[in-house]
Amino acid sequence: MNDSPATRNVKLVVAYNGAAYHGWQRQAAGIDTVQFRLEQAAGQVLGHPVTVHGAGRTDAGVHAEGQVANLHTTNLAVPLAGMRRAVNSRLPDDIAVRSAVQVDDGFHASRSAVGKTYRYRIHVSPQRAVMRHRQVYHYWRTLDVEAMRSAAQRLIGTHDFAGFATSADDRDNTVRTIFRCEVAEAGPEVHVTVQGNAFLYNMVRIIVGTLIEVGRGRWAPGCIDRALSSGNRAEAGPTAPPDGLTMVCVHYDRGEIAPRG
Repeated sequence: MNDSPATRNVKLVVAYNGAAYHGWQRQAAGIDTVQFRLEQAAGQVLGHPVTVHGAGRTDAGVHAEGQVANLHTTNLAVPLAGMRRAVNSRLPDDIAVRSAVQVDDGFHASRSAVGKTYRYRIHVSPQRAVMRHRQVYHYWRTLDVEAMRSAAQRLIGTHDFAGFATSADDRDNTVRTIFRCEVAEAGPEVHVTVQGNAFLYNMVRIIVGTLIEVGRGRWAPGCIDRALSSGNRAEAGPTAPPDGLTMVCVHYDRGEIAPRG
């Protein structure tokens, strides 16, 4: 006989402006993170401590439109719509739960994911983007967007991305698949959108830093090939600042990230 209490697994879609936080992941006491804020608010609403599992550990200063998380609760009485509203009322203004739905017990925000999409915003202008401070990366000079597009296309496919990861990433397997890497102009901004099955530590920001080096004319698009083939971090560009990076969404259906053709 199973005497364990009944539980439900709740999937959350969360948006946040990460400028004020030391990233997603819970850290030592006194360090403010998005996961800590969510666990604190959800625990108050549900009446018991909860662990909120996120799909990805966004760094300090990185934002999200569609971070996905899940939690298990023994509180079956609170309607999910009411729970979402109550949790939001306890969160600061720069974090919001966009949706809350019950999912199968086996769902895990990170382990069940099959891909993620990130967008990086570069404000290209001699003038600062004051009203978008810490939401975009300000680059003072013009960028050659066509050259950046040419370089970005070389990243698509399955490669060893060891050259696009920081030394803090100690994972043995550095092979990842990039399904999309697009560079688009949006008014005074240049947007870099990257979609892949998984990412190494700081991989997207290093990709963007490398594309900026191409865009400013310091490197040719072929620098991507050298960095991929060598696996040498020194062959890739600098790590772009966190301000311009947003986790757009997390994918759980392989059909969403199927290569275009």
